[in-house]
Amino acid sequence: MALLTSLDVAGSALTAERYRTDVIMQNIANAKTTVTENGEPYRRKQVVFEERPLTFREALGNARAGGVKIAEVVESQREFNRVYDPTHPQADAAGYVNYPNVNTTEEMIDLMAASNAYEANLTALSVVKATIAKTLELGK
Repeated sequence: MALLTSLDVAGSALTAERYRTDVIMQNIANAKTTVTENGEPYRRKQVVFEERPLTFREALGNARAGGVKIAEVVESQREFNRVYDPTHPQADAAGYVNYPNVNTTEEMIDLMAASNAYEANLTALSVVKATIAKTLELGK
């Protein structure tokens, strides 16, 4: 049963990291979006992970649980990047344009971290699969 729980934990982490990667890619894609539906520039989004706990009832029944889940996606409240560009259609009276609070370098670093976490969980999943296969082979 512990091996199946390990599969659940690794699988939930893979799903969470994949979602995090999607949000990071959305941030990069909207790094120059000066107007959204609400009339202001795009705001950077960040994924907040949370432990997916094993409840008491599940623990008593040896249920498979635990791992990672996405608690929420929050918008960064950092100030927008103000750039002087009087020719831009969204420029204010002083000639400044509010650009999203997305730093592409920071996003690329987050993307590398998400990719590394994904690969680490994929490796853990492979080890568990190999252990299960070896266990089944011993049972022959």
